Amino acid sequence: MTVFAMAPDGVRIALHELGDPDGRPVLLIHGFSSNARRNWIDSGWGEPLAAAGLRGIAMDLRGHGDSDRPSTGYGVQRFVDDVDAVLLQLALGEAPGAIGYSMGARLLWRHAGTRPFAFRSLVLGGLPAGDPFQQFDVDVALRALAGHEEPGPMESFIVELAQVFPEHDPATLVTLAGEVSRTLFDPRETPPQVPTLLMTGEQDRRARDTETLLPLLPRGRFETIPGRNHVNAPTSGHFRRAASAFLAEQAR
Repeated sequence: MTVFAMAPDGVRIALHELGDPDGRPVLLIHGFSSNARRNWIDSGWGEPLAAAGLRGIAMDLRGHGDSDRPSTGYGVQRFVDDVDAVLLQLALGEAPGAIGYSMGARLLWRHAGTRPFAFRSLVLGGLPAGDPFQQFDVDVALRALAGHEEPGPMESFIVELAQVFPEHDPATLVTLAGEVSRTLFDPRETPPQVPTLLMTGEQDRRARDTETLLPLLPRGRFETIPGRNHVNAPTSGHFRRAASAFLAEQAR
């Protein structure tokens, strides 16, 4: 069953459950152009979460999945506010663990860094040390999406991702990327202080520098996801088991 949290601006954020319904809570946040079902549920995360005694609550980012898709309103602070709204809706009674992938990992880094008591521990997958949306021109991307212009490398990458899953609106996702790109990700600004496991696919060209973030984390660890790239890392059994085990360990 899908339930919704209400963001401060009235956008509905969809929530989906997986894992052990009686377990310790874990919030899961997917990456750009994915959604909770594609990133976590269909990728088999429910079983290792349940085996570790964890209750997964996976949110669809605004503009994705079953969440609302406003025409504008995709600035970084909106996403941070959405996480606040989800935590308020859940009223868990304890700080949950959290797993984020790619854009979801950047969101959790920012959120946990400014709200140090929101989460017990973090697993951040596919997290680049820089900002993948840097030098992204949303107007060029929208014209390219309509077939009116040849996109540059970054615009081409975003346009391609925006069209991967038929349940999404590509123009909405391109607009989202454009608004997010106005606030570049700087990991040096308020990094998370809670125990954090960084994981990146060994073939991930988008986040090959993840390990360089370790000096910013007072309680950080890094682990490679064997044989995976940025797109298929969430389907890795190693990723699922290692993330679940880490969060269960921190919940003791």
